[in-house]
Amino acid sequence: MKVKYSISLMVAAVVLLALSMPVHASKMDDQIVSSAKKSYAFKNYLKGDDIKIQSKDGAVTLTGTVSQESHKTLAQETVAGLRGVKTVDNRLEVKGKAPPPTRMRGL
Repeated sequence: MKVKYSISLMVAAVVLLALSMPVHASKMDDQIVSSAKKSYAFKNYLKGDDIKIQSKDGAVTLTGTVSQESHKTLAQETVAGLRGVKTVDNRLEVKGKAPPPTRMRGL
């Protein structure tokens, strides 16, 4: 009887631990996004830009558009410095920036 009770307690503890881990990661991701949006750089220098921030397990992705190339770098560096951030995938595009020229072959 004691063995079954101990095993039941152990299983319950493992299940609770497993269920709490994604919640912790989710809270950290929410905190990363919130901290970025509240940062001095985002509130003052990047406020006119259209930047979307997503975080999953500390891997942050920046998407949207910025008005200058320097804003793209500033957004990345600001987010990279936040607690809990492991990587930053900067997919921001500069408004009005022409796409690179394509080469024509065989003409």
